[in-house]
Amino acid sequence: MKKQSIFRIMAAAAIVFAFNACTDPDPIDEPTPKPDNGSNPMAYVLNEGSWGGNNAELSKIDLTTGAVDATFFSSANGRGLGDLACDVLHYGSKLYVTVSESGTIEVIDPKTGKSVKQIDLGDRYPRYIAAHNGQLYISCYTPHSIIRIDTASLTIAQSCNLGGNNPEQLCIAGDNIYVCSGYTSDQDGNFYYDSTLSVVNINSFSETGRITVGCNPKSITALDDHRVLVGCLGDYGANPAQALVYDLNQNHATALSAPVTIFDHHNGTIYGYTVSYDAEYNATATFYSIDAQTLQATQILQGQASTLASAYGINVNPANGQLVITTSAYNANGDAHCVSPQGSVAWKAEVGLYPCKTVF
Repeated sequence: MKKQSIFRIMAAAAIVFAFNACTDPDPIDEPTPKPDNGSNPMAYVLNEGSWGGNNAELSKIDLTTGAVDATFFSSANGRGLGDLACDVLHYGSKLYVTVSESGTIEVIDPKTGKSVKQIDLGDRYPRYIAAHNGQLYISCYTPHSIIRIDTASLTIAQSCNLGGNNPEQLCIAGDNIYVCSGYTSDQDGNFYYDSTLSVVNINSFSETGRITVGCNPKSITALDDHRVLVGCLGDYGANPAQALVYDLNQNHATALSAPVTIFDHHNGTIYGYTVSYDAEYNATATFYSIDAQTLQATQILQGQASTLASAYGINVNPANGQLVITTSAYNANGDAHCVSPQGSVAWKAEVGLYPCKTVF
C-alpha cells in the first residue's frame, strides 16, 4: 500500500467560502475538447498535497515547448487549491477539481489558471467526478451520495443518497452511473470494507441496485457501454488487491491476472500498475498493458522500473498514446514522467506534492 494511500481515502472537511462569477456553460458531451487553433497542447497535473496541509496545487506542462508551471493555480489566483485535492476533470472549456477536506469544487479556466468559481459543498467531502450530457456527477462521503451539478449554473441540481460505505470513483456506462463503495470506519479506528458498486439510473437519478465485485473497490472506468473495469484494494490482509472486468449484460466478473488497481485505458488497451514493498518499505512498481478484449496482460516499462518505483498515478494522452506516470516522495515534490508504452522517455518534469492525476 502506498505511503500516502490512507490519507487519500480518509478525508475530513473544512468549510471554505470563496465565490467568483461563472462564465458560459460547458458544451454537452465534450470531455476532451480540441485545443484552439494555434494553441499548444497542455498537460495538467493535480497534486493532492498532504492531508491537513492545505497545500494542494495544479501544475501545467506545455507539451510542445516543455515549459513547466508547477504552481499554475496558486500563481494565477494568489492562493492554493485547498486541503487534499482528490480528482480533476477537463470537460468542455473548463477544469474541475474536487478538494475533499476543504469541501469545494474548483472551476478553473485552463488557459489562464484563474478560478471561474469555487463551489462550496460544506461538509459533503467531495471525492471523484464524472461528466455526461452537460452535467457533473460527484461522489461525496457525507451523506453517502452522489450529487449532480449543472455546468450552466454551476450549482447543485440534485442529490442521490447511496447505500453501502464511502463512495469513491464513479463512471458512466449506458444509462447508469456506477459508484465504488469502499470502506468506512468507526470512532475507534476500526475499518469495515464493502464489496459492491452502487447502480444509479441517470434519468431517475436514484439508486436502482448494487453489484457485487471484490473487496474494497476504489477505482472504476467504463471500457464500453456494457463493461466496467474495477480496481479493488482488498483489506490488506486475507483479501488481496485485484482488478476485474464486470460485464453488465452478462452479470459476470472476470479477474485480471495483473492486479492493476490504478489504471487508465486508450484505444482498446488498459495501462496500469501495481506497487509492492519490501521490509524496509522500499517500493517496486510493475507496469502492464492489457488487451481490453482478451484481457491478456503484458509487462511493460521494465527498463524504467527503478525510475518509476514510487509511481503515484498513470494516465494516457489520447492525442498520441503516450503515458504520463507521476511519482511521489514523502513530503517532497513529485515528478511527472512522459514515456511511450515501449519505454522511450519523452520528458520529465518536477511538479507538486503527491501528484495523483494528469489530464490533457
